[in-house]
Amino acid sequence: MNARDTVCSRRPGEQWDPSETANLRHAFQQNLDHIEATSQAALTQGKVFFAKEHTLWLAEPAAMTQYLATGGRSHQPSTRLGVQVPKSYLKARATTTPSSSNSSNSAAFSSENFTILPDAYLATWRPTFLIRHPALVFPSFYRALQGLEEESFCEPRMIEPFLELHATLRWTRLLYDWYCDRGDARPPPLLLDAQDVIHHPEVVTKYCERIGMDPEKVRLTWHQAERRSGEQEDPRARAEAVMLATLDRSTSLLKDRTPAFVDVGAERVKWDDEFGSRVAQQMGRWVDDAMPDYEYLWRRRLRVD
Repeated sequence: MNARDTVCSRRPGEQWDPSETANLRHAFQQNLDHIEATSQAALTQGKVFFAKEHTLWLAEPAAMTQYLATGGRSHQPSTRLGVQVPKSYLKARATTTPSSSNSSNSAAFSSENFTILPDAYLATWRPTFLIRHPALVFPSFYRALQGLEEESFCEPRMIEPFLELHATLRWTRLLYDWYCDRGDARPPPLLLDAQDVIHHPEVVTKYCERIGMDPEKVRLTWHQAERRSGEQEDPRARAEAVMLATLDRSTSLLKDRTPAFVDVGAERVKWDDEFGSRVAQQMGRWVDDAMPDYEYLWRRRLRVD
């Protein structure tokens, strides 16, 4: 059973086979090692390294399965997996935060940290959260899942649990609040809304200034991406092509994909036509449930006054 199967099973961590836990640990460790290796390579070249990921996929897997099993009412981590992070980060963090409750145990997790990464390591990141109106992002993800199913990367039985996990802004808000509540001298997390990025790209200029990058390098037009080498032979490359299809075919900002005003009622009619009434009704419930978190985050976004 692969890592995706385990998460989609809805079973609590105590019921996983040792092989399932080992597979999950290996998957997370492999990806974290890749991030660290790429980050170090960027540093040696004098570059800034960005790692992009859905907030959900930083979550401890048992928290995800509990979220699915309880209908979103609970998401407590229980395994933590024991993923190994570079000790240099943990030592540096411990010496710079002598009053921290984690200083005596650099691999500790606070109760609000739902991720697989210990507090000391997570705190070394400088996060940027990108949000988008739920009525736009949730159906978009569903379409992507359908494309992944066609490429045999996502089995039909996985679509529903994957949608449940992604059709919320709970994970983003929890991690955003975790960073805000640290109480140290590090810069607060930054929040960007897709509507601002598309319709008011000057916010990207402000963002660049905040993180120390050259705003003159920002581009509002670009060349269409070429087909990736070996894409047809590599299942993972085909899956990546599904997720990046809109970006790859674009040459500029697509304002129609993120309208300045989102008419949720009109979107519901579209879902009914495109997905059928059952999925459309569930999509509507997910959007309604997500709006408080979206509005909370939206009020805290970076903006150009």
